[in-house]
This record gives sequence, C-alpha cells and structure tokens, in this order.
Amino acid sequence: MANESETIGQRLRARRVALGRTLADVAEQSGLSLSYVSNLERGRGNPTLDALQALARALDLPLASLVADGVVAHVGLDAVLASAPASLLQFSRSPDFQETVAELADRQGESVDAMREKLLVGMASSPQRSSGEPTEEDWRRILDAYSLILKKR
Repeated sequence: MANESETIGQRLRARRVALGRTLADVAEQSGLSLSYVSNLERGRGNPTLDALQALARALDLPLASLVADGVVAHVGLDAVLASAPASLLQFSRSPDFQETVAELADRQGESVDAMREKLLVGMASSPQRSSGEPTEEDWRRILDAYSLILKKR
C-alpha cells in the first residue's frame, strides 16, 4: 500500500512530466532544492505545507489536487486555511456559502462538515488574483464552479 508521500510523489512526477518540465525547472521555480524535489517524487521525506504550496504553484495546479486523498486529513483543515485570505473565511460564514454546502452535501451523500472542508480546501488552493485580496464576488464564482462540477457527478 502506498503511503501519503508516495502518492504525492507520483502526482508531482506525473504533473511535471505532463508539463514537459525538468526536476531542475520545478525546483528552481518553487524555491526548493533539486534533491528535495527529487526525493519527494520518489516518495521519500515528509513535505511541509509550505513546500507543497510552492510545488503546487510551480506546477500550476491547485494544492487540493496535489494532496487529494491523504495529506489534507493529516495536515488538517486549520493548517490549510491558515494561509487562506481572510476574505475566504468571511465568505465561508455567509448564508450563500452555507446553503450551497448543505445542498452539495445532500446531493453527494456526505456530511455538511465534510463538504465544507472539501470546498474550503479547494477554494483556498484555487488560483487567485495577482494583486489584492479576492472579493466576495471572486469567492462566489469559485464556489459556483465547484458547484457545477459536483452537480455533474
């Protein structure tokens, strides 16, 4: 059975290869050492949340898709959201967000808490404005996109 690091390593390598990038390119763009990135790809080591965020940016993919199954639970929602913009946390308390979470949880057969966590991790990992804090409208659009995706399942 693969451990969490191996799963992340496989995802890192697959994305890097799909983009036609070298280990050196990814290491340089992420600000991490070549040996560190290489070891992660081979399932060695325990990446920090900062390292995972840097790699996700370097590989132009949401952090949630990189960590997908095991690491979010390991790191915890609080750690993932610690670097999230304050505007996301504010938006997550809105009636609109809460209603959407409840609807999607019911549709997917999941608990409201599990759906809320998935959405917040995904939204916190989504690409954002190049400057300035995302607005409530930005978060609404991202939530709408996730809603459309999940409703098609």
